[in-house]
Amino acid sequence: MEEKVSLFKIIVGATIYIFWAFLIGYFVADLATYAAIMAAFGAGIYAGHKSKSHTGTINGLLAGFIGGIVGGILSIYVPSIAGIPLSVSIASFMIPIVEVVSITTSIFSIMSLIIVGLIFGGLGGLLGSIKQLKGIFLFVILFLLFILYGAIDNAAWMWSKPGWTWNMSFSHVLTNEIDLYVAAIFAFVITILAYLLNLVK
Repeated sequence: MEEKVSLFKIIVGATIYIFWAFLIGYFVADLATYAAIMAAFGAGIYAGHKSKSHTGTINGLLAGFIGGIVGGILSIYVPSIAGIPLSVSIASFMIPIVEVVSITTSIFSIMSLIIVGLIFGGLGGLLGSIKQLKGIFLFVILFLLFILYGAIDNAAWMWSKPGWTWNMSFSHVLTNEIDLYVAAIFAFVITILAYLLNLVK
């Protein structure tokens, strides 16, 4: 029986793509030019998880396509939400690809996000469908969650300091070797325990 694409996964994946693209670029300025790529890849992995390769790839492609359209429209007509600007920087190597199509400046962001979404959403969907990579995905998610926790913890300490910004908290964690080592060790140990306790199947 042929597996059908999942509308739910596509919608959730598109939502992940939209918001991660904005939030990563805002909170981690050093990764701003790659925010859309990382967001599309993550959305694709989610959309392709627990699916066959063909279906997972289609889920990822559609999530990236829909997310690119909606995210691009938001970036044009909605300047910011709660002080967070809805703009996405595109990595320089993507610009020639977008410029192949004759487009006006007003829809440049839409075309950029659609192309990034299709390429990296589809790739993420394919990888997300590969069962053998579940351990790697679990490790990466745990590592990123620990980094997020470190940034929030740093923010709690620095909240009342004049001139403090969220970017400073994330930059502190991402440039602190001890924090990175602890995050990697934490993710590795929890991943091993998950397999030993048969929590990952």
